[in-house]
Amino acid sequence: MTNFEILEDLLNEAIKNISAKNKLKYSNLIVANIDVLVANIDKNKSLVSAMVTSMLKKITEPQQDIRLHRTDFEGGYSARSLDTDVTTLFFKKYFPKYANKESGFLSMATRAQIAWTKTDGTRIRTRASKEFMSSFLEILDAIQSNEIEPKDILMYFFEKLYALSLQQKMIFDETIETSDFIDIININSVLEMLHKHFETDARGTSRLPVIAIYSIYEELFKQVKRYENKILRSLNVHTSADRHGYGDIEIWNKDNAVPFEMVEIKHNISIDRNLVFDIAKKSANTSIDRYYILTTAKDNFTSVEEEEFINKFILKIKKDTDLEIIANGIFTSLKYYLRFIDDCKEFIKTYTKNLVADSKHSTEITEKHIMIWTEILKKHKL
Repeated sequence: MTNFEILEDLLNEAIKNISAKNKLKYSNLIVANIDVLVANIDKNKSLVSAMVTSMLKKITEPQQDIRLHRTDFEGGYSARSLDTDVTTLFFKKYFPKYANKESGFLSMATRAQIAWTKTDGTRIRTRASKEFMSSFLEILDAIQSNEIEPKDILMYFFEKLYALSLQQKMIFDETIETSDFIDIININSVLEMLHKHFETDARGTSRLPVIAIYSIYEELFKQVKRYENKILRSLNVHTSADRHGYGDIEIWNKDNAVPFEMVEIKHNISIDRNLVFDIAKKSANTSIDRYYILTTAKDNFTSVEEEEFINKFILKIKKDTDLEIIANGIFTSLKYYLRFIDDCKEFIKTYTKNLVADSKHSTEITEKHIMIWTEILKKHKL
């Protein structure tokens, strides 16, 4: 059985237990610490992946001290290689929302040359909470002292994670279904709905306006001649190390594969000249025809004087390079774009679909974002 098959086998066994409602008895040590890891997985994907990798290594090589996760430790091994080749691919297949892009061993906590012992582990620089790190180290220490079995750890972890995925699926399905039955709406009601959603008090809310503008472009591509023979590139995760080099949203020419139109979106950040300078700099010597910088901030610009300076600077750039830069509030732009769409309900459906898709594949859009949007939709339901 390969390493990947070992994880699949344990996951399938965990799913059978849940489906058959078999409540296996796990030790309090496993339950207490895995519950902490699962509850905080959104913010700590790398360390959770490292935990799974460590358990897998212990299953296949029981004599290995899994706290020595680097080859430059005496008696250590390359946890990063195992994580890249097996664990990350496993998460991408079965739990894409919590999968790392390449490996869990690229964060400060996982790549540090510090053994994962309860003593040395306190020196690890990490954004994880003390409770999370304590549980992480407790699990590895208990495995090494033979208090618990790595298979039991993974079984309980997969049961919890699969149950969480089922819960999320129910929320996603309800949201999609609700968007299919919204009543007649107009431009103003759409803007009001988005306004409320963008005010969500949760980590990752800055992703919402990006998805809104991306969704409006998907609709515009169906109707606006300007975008014939153009490609709307798929959205990248905000935290991705290899984001496209120009903007949050990118439109490229289909035939010669060069950049055509870009959008940079700021959430609650007013536009100043430095933002425009940056755009002018990265657009220099490119084929970009138009570049939008849009903000959700109530005051679109940092001051009236700054707005005047920016407008003059934009005119100069247009004259010198033929690049058109448009600095504006996001709601003003959305109001303009929505006029080109025959049915506002189609935009709402597209926005909902993209929210759910983003939440399935990253931790930026949380359950809270989805649930709040569902409540907003219900107020406009038939």
